Amino acid sequence: MDDIFRSENVVARRFATTDTSRWVITFDNYGIGHGFDRKGFGQDFLWGEGISAIHVMGRREDWYQYAEMAEVCAVVRAATVGADRVMTYGSSMGGYAALRFADAMGATSALALSPQYSIDPMKAGHDRRWSQDAYRLTWRDDIDGPIRADFLPVIVYDPTSLDGWHGKRIAQDLGVHAILAPYTGHPVTTFLAEVGMLTQLVFETLEGSLDPIKVQQDLRQRRRQSGIYLGELAQSQPPYRFSTSLALARRATQIAPGNHHALLSLAKLLTRSANHAEALAIHQRLVDVSGRQIDYLIHYGDALIEAQEYRLALPIAREVQRSSLMVAHLQAWVADKLWRTGERDGAIDAIVRAVDLDPHNRRLHKLEAYYRRSGGRRLMSWSRWVSKLRRRMPGASRARFP
Repeated sequence: MDDIFRSENVVARRFATTDTSRWVITFDNYGIGHGFDRKGFGQDFLWGEGISAIHVMGRREDWYQYAEMAEVCAVVRAATVGADRVMTYGSSMGGYAALRFADAMGATSALALSPQYSIDPMKAGHDRRWSQDAYRLTWRDDIDGPIRADFLPVIVYDPTSLDGWHGKRIAQDLGVHAILAPYTGHPVTTFLAEVGMLTQLVFETLEGSLDPIKVQQDLRQRRRQSGIYLGELAQSQPPYRFSTSLALARRATQIAPGNHHALLSLAKLLTRSANHAEALAIHQRLVDVSGRQIDYLIHYGDALIEAQEYRLALPIAREVQRSSLMVAHLQAWVADKLWRTGERDGAIDAIVRAVDLDPHNRRLHKLEAYYRRSGGRRLMSWSRWVSKLRRRMPGASRARFP
C-alpha cells in the first residue's frame, strides 16, 4: 500500500497485487467517512479477489470538486499505464466520480451504481436530497460539465426514484449500457449484493464481457426473491391497494427474514394501518441490531409520534439531535419531533440551526417562520411534508430522503 497522491483535499491510495494487468479505481460514496484514516470503497473485496486497486478518497462529501483533481487523474493514469484493463467504480457520489473522471484516468470501462449526473442546483434543482452540500460547494466547470468517455460506461439505477432523472441525463451526454432496477431504492448497490449479482457486475465490467441484456433479464428473475425489491414495491402501492402493500411487505420478510429493508417497509405499513404495537416492536429491533444507526432511530421516532408515544419519542429526538449537529435536514426532523412532543423552545432552536446550516433552503425558512408565529397549532409532521412533496414531484414517490 502507498499513497501515490496526497493533498489536504484528496488521497489516491494504491493497493497493488501480483496481477497489475487489471486495475480498479474506486471513489467514496456519501457518508463513508471524513479524513483519510479509513478504508477505500470496495477495498477488502478487491484485495480479497486479487485485483489491484487505487482508492480515491475526498476529505468529505464534496463530490470531488477539488482544483487538484486534474493532477490526481494524471497521477492515476501514469500509475496504471500498460495495464490491459482499467475500470473506474463507485456508488452514488462515487458513481458520479466514476463517470466524471474515467476518461481523464485512461479507463477502459466504468461501473457507476445509482450515480448522480450532478447535484448543482443550477442543473438538478429538483433533487434536494443533498441540498446542504449542493449549495455549499462551488461547482467546477472542468469537473461538473458535460461527461465524456471513449467507451460505453455501465450504469445501474432505480428508474422509479429520483435516480431515474440522473440516469436519463447521463445518457444524454454519452452512450451508456443502462441496467434498470426498478423498486430497489438508493443506492442500488445493496440490492445487487442481496441478489448475488454485484460481484458478477464488477468482474464482467472490468473484463469488458458484460452482456447488459442478460444482466437485465437475470435481475428481473432474481428480484422476486429480494426483500428490498418486495419492500420497495409494497411501499409504492396506491392507498386503495393497501392490502396488497401489506401482503407484499409480509412476503418480503418471509423471503428475507433478516433483511433490515424488508422489516422497515413492513413496520412503516403497520404504522399506516395503526398497528402500532407490532410496528414499534420491529423498529425497536432494527435500532438494537443496527447499533442505533441514525436512519433507524429516525424511523423509530416517526413511528412513536404516530403512535402518540410522545414520552418515548422525546429521547429518540434528543439522541438524533446530538448525532447530527452539522446536518440541516436532520436538525429539521428533530425540530418537528420536539414541536410535536411539546418542546417548542427546543424545536425553534433546532430549526434555527437547520437554517444556519442550509440557508438556501426555502422550506427551512418557512418552517422557522411557522414555528415563531404559531400559537399552538399543530405543525405538519415531517412524514406528511415528505408525502406532500412526493405528490408534487412525479417519479419521486420512492425517493429516499437523507
